[in-house]
Amino acid sequence: MPKLQKNIHSQRGFSLPEMVIVLLVLAILITLALPQIMSGRRLFMFSSMQRQMASSLTQARQDAMSERLAVTFRYDNANKRMILFGGKYGAFGDQRNLVQEMSGSGVNGYDIIFGRPGNASTQALGDGTNLSNLTDNKLDITFLPDGSVRDANNNPVNKTMFFYHDKHAADTAFAVSVLGAGGRTKVWRYNKQTNRYVE
Repeated sequence: MPKLQKNIHSQRGFSLPEMVIVLLVLAILITLALPQIMSGRRLFMFSSMQRQMASSLTQARQDAMSERLAVTFRYDNANKRMILFGGKYGAFGDQRNLVQEMSGSGVNGYDIIFGRPGNASTQALGDGTNLSNLTDNKLDITFLPDGSVRDANNNPVNKTMFFYHDKHAADTAFAVSVLGAGGRTKVWRYNKQTNRYVE
């Protein structure tokens, strides 16, 4: 009989003080891990933004070449969006324009900064390109039917965009470059240790 009582006693579960201690330990672990989780999510969102931008540029180039018509990629800094127009997308403002918002999923528009973080190197990227200036708070990259990006005099023009998160600059900084002669798109991430953007 005493053996049976012992088994029943051992199956009663946690006491209230034990449960409070377990919950307290869990709360401390969550509090310590939360900043890392949020930072990781922010980095992931900026990484996906970089991939989305590179994908849009590549799509614009491919469409220009396949349709034999100029297609323009526009970065709109005021509204933090990317727009494809020309060719099958119609003239700018047409309902066929492909519009992609950069903000959302935890990233606010005012957090997305065009340019380099203050302490980052201002040297050209490894492909020789450097920060392109905005005109009326926009940057247009027009791909011609041969896939190149050229100026009015038919000279190849390189274009490069740099971005970072306002509050987490060094961890989120990236660049996307387009080489004018062939229209090739490259993506770059900022490396804090070397203070350089690496492909």
